Amino acid sequence: MNEENYTGQGNNENKSTNSEENVETIDQFEELSKSEAMSGVITEPGETFEAIASGPKKNYWSSPVLIAVVLSLLSSFLFMRDPELTRNTMDKQKAKMTEKFEQNIKDGKMTQEEADNAMESMNPNSPFFKIIGYAGALIGPFIILLLLSVIYLIILKILKAEVEFTNILNVVGLAMLISSVGSILAILISIMKGNMTGVSPGIFLSEESIGEKAFSFLNKIDVFTIWFYVVIAIGLTKIAKIDMAKSATIVFGLFLVYAVITSLVF
Repeated sequence: MNEENYTGQGNNENKSTNSEENVETIDQFEELSKSEAMSGVITEPGETFEAIASGPKKNYWSSPVLIAVVLSLLSSFLFMRDPELTRNTMDKQKAKMTEKFEQNIKDGKMTQEEADNAMESMNPNSPFFKIIGYAGALIGPFIILLLLSVIYLIILKILKAEVEFTNILNVVGLAMLISSVGSILAILISIMKGNMTGVSPGIFLSEESIGEKAFSFLNKIDVFTIWFYVVIAIGLTKIAKIDMAKSATIVFGLFLVYAVITSLVF
């Protein structure tokens, strides 16, 4: 009888211990603050997204996206403050657009006056150029956040994954802290080189040596861009409960399609 009582007490103690551990785990998830999420996405992305997925629904994306907006505006400011960089960048763009406009004029799709006005808007010293630049920096991070999140949501739903849109926003938004820091470093490197580049193989090569399209593609293989997508792949694995291979295929497959198309077309 005493042995049975002892066994029963032991089971109760084990249940009590397990319950306490579960409560501690839940409390851990509940205690994840926005600042902890922002630091965790850099130091421990797997554990951070696991906590976000298992904890109560919470908006973790707004603060990092606002930081991304500030850094984006700073990047635009630094770009426009450097005459050599803006001149070299816009000269290349003007050369491309001139050919396109000439063809459009021949085809009757636009007038010479419209072409001249469009070229004037690409003048780095024009007010319109600066307005467009800063407006793009202001709304760009939000467009990227929504576009990527919607694309990932559609693909994950096709794969029958159970995932909440809020958590996809959290994954992409938090990861944007990494890409935003990369954009600042990229603009600083570009200012030093006099041409737009980033923390990529493009630092060690020139457009003349490998060709415009190859140079454009290599510039997109940026260290911070890769880091950004690795973190997103980890995040989707945790919030959608899919394996890493599938998540990485989705994330990097889309990125490579984007990189190839934009390098060939633009």
